Amino acid sequence: MLKRSVFIIILFVAATLPALAQKSDDAAFRTIVKQMLDAQTAYDAAVLDKIYTADFIEISPLGEFDTRDKVLGFYKPELRPDPAKVNVAVDASEFSIRNYDKAAIVITKLTFQMTAQGQQIPPRNMRAMLVFRKENGTWKIASAQYTGIRPAAPKPQEK
Repeated sequence: MLKRSVFIIILFVAATLPALAQKSDDAAFRTIVKQMLDAQTAYDAAVLDKIYTADFIEISPLGEFDTRDKVLGFYKPELRPDPAKVNVAVDASEFSIRNYDKAAIVITKLTFQMTAQGQQIPPRNMRAMLVFRKENGTWKIASAQYTGIRPAAPKPQEK
C-alpha cells in the first residue's frame, strides 16, 4: 500500500513539472519583453546586446529587414532624443505565449504614450511578434516583427 502511494505521488509530481516549468518560462518571456522595451526607450544598446541572440533580426514597423548590428546601432545612447523634447513610455499587454521547449513565440500589444515639445501625442498601438530561443540555456530574443494597429475609425456623425 505504501509503495502504491509513493508511486502515485511520483506520477503526480512528474505530470505537474512541465506545467510549472511552462509558467516559469512564461514569466521569463514577459520579463525579457519588459527589459527590451525599457532598453529601447532608454537607448540602452548594452542591455539589448544581452537579450538578443547572436543572429537576431527584426522586421521594423516600416517593413524593413534590420540586422542585429543595425538595431543595436539605432539604440546607441548618444542617439537618444533629448528627454525634455521627446518622451516615450511603452506598455505591453494582451500576451499570447506559445512555448515549444527550445523555442517560443510571444505576441503582445504595445501601447506607446508619447510627448513631444511638452504636448501629449495620441497613443499609438502596435503588435510585436517575438521569437525566443534558448542560447546557452538562457531565453533570448531571436527575431522581432512589429505591425502597426490602425486607430479606430471615427464614428460617423448623425444628422
